[in-house]
Amino acid sequence: MELEFKPDFELARRRWAQFWRGEAARPLLWSVRPRLGVEPVPKPACYVCAFHDIEPVIEQAIGWAATHEFLDGAIPSYQVTFAPDHFAALLGAELRNAEASSGTNWIQPFVEDWDDAEIRFQPEGKWWQRTAEVIARFRERCDGRLIIYGTHLQGGLDCLVALRGAQGVLSDLLDVPEKVLAAAGRVDQALGDVRAALAEALDVGTYGSLNRFGMYSRGVIDVPQCDASCMISTEMFERFALPSLAHEVGGLDASIYHLDGPGAVRHLRALCTLEKLDMIQWVPGAGQERKDWSDLRRRIDELGKGQIYQSSSDLSASQVQTIWESFTSRKLYFQVRPDVYDQLPKLWHDAGVMD
Repeated sequence: MELEFKPDFELARRRWAQFWRGEAARPLLWSVRPRLGVEPVPKPACYVCAFHDIEPVIEQAIGWAATHEFLDGAIPSYQVTFAPDHFAALLGAELRNAEASSGTNWIQPFVEDWDDAEIRFQPEGKWWQRTAEVIARFRERCDGRLIIYGTHLQGGLDCLVALRGAQGVLSDLLDVPEKVLAAAGRVDQALGDVRAALAEALDVGTYGSLNRFGMYSRGVIDVPQCDASCMISTEMFERFALPSLAHEVGGLDASIYHLDGPGAVRHLRALCTLEKLDMIQWVPGAGQERKDWSDLRRRIDELGKGQIYQSSSDLSASQVQTIWESFTSRKLYFQVRPDVYDQLPKLWHDAGVMD
C-alpha cells in the first residue's frame, strides 16, 4: 500500500507488525521534522471538528503532512475526535463547546438514576451523524495521502463518570453496586457497537488505525484507561473496572493502557493480569515529571508489558539504547527529537543490530 506523505509506508507497516508480535530487533521510534525548503504548516488542534467548519481543518492537515517528514514508525495521520469523552456523546450525552477556554470540549452529565438511563450506541443521534460526516469528508481528500483514524473510546467507569458525574458514581459504588455493574455492562456492549461502526467508516481493514501516540496497527488499536481508578481501592477496581477493561482489551488488536498518576499505580499488578494488554503508558501527573520513576518502569517490564517513552522524556540516543538493552520487553516505543533519531542507526550498527 502506498501513502503519498510516507514513501516508506510499507516498510513502516512491516516494522509495526513485527513490533506487535514482540519480535522487534530494535526500538521503534516516532520522530517528525519539517521538510527542507518549505514553510512548515502546523498540525490542526484536537477537538476543532465538533462545532466548526472542517474544510480549513482538512486543508491544514494536508498541508501539515505535506510539509513534514515522518521518520521510522511515524505515520502522517489525523484523528477525528470531538472531546476526551466523545464516546459518551455517541450514547446520547451532550457536548459543551469549549469556545475560547481550554480548547477541550466536555460532556454534560445527564444520568440521575441508572434505572431510567438508556445506555446504547445511538447511530441516529446528532453526534454520530456529525462523526460520520467529518470522517467521510476527511477521507474524501486524504485517503492515499495520510491516514484518518477515529476517536479514543473511553469506556468502563470513566464513561459512567462522564454520564453521571464523579460524585454520583462514587456514591453509587457503595449504595447501588449492582446497578453500576449493570450499567457498565451496557457500556461494554455499546463500546463494541461503536468500535465496529468506526472501523467500517474508517475502512480499518484497508488502512489500519492509529492511537493518539502515533502508534500504528493493521487492525484496531486504542488506549484503554480508567482515570477513576485513582479514587477507588484495589478491591473496587477489580470488581467494577477490571472486567470492562478486559472486555475492551479483548476486542482490540493492539492496546496500551493509560496509567495516569501515582494514585493509579496500586492497580498495576491487576492490570498486568490482562494477558492481551500489550503496553503501559505511564503518566506521572502534574508536578511529578522530574521524579525518578525508573523502579516503576522496571516493574512494568518485569510484569511483561511494553512501554512508551514520550517526547517529554527528552532522552538522548544512548539513553534510548540503554533502556532497550536493559529491558526484557521488545515492545518499546520512543518519541524522540529528529537529532536523536539521526544518531541511533550508528548505535544499532555498533551493537550489531540488523535493521
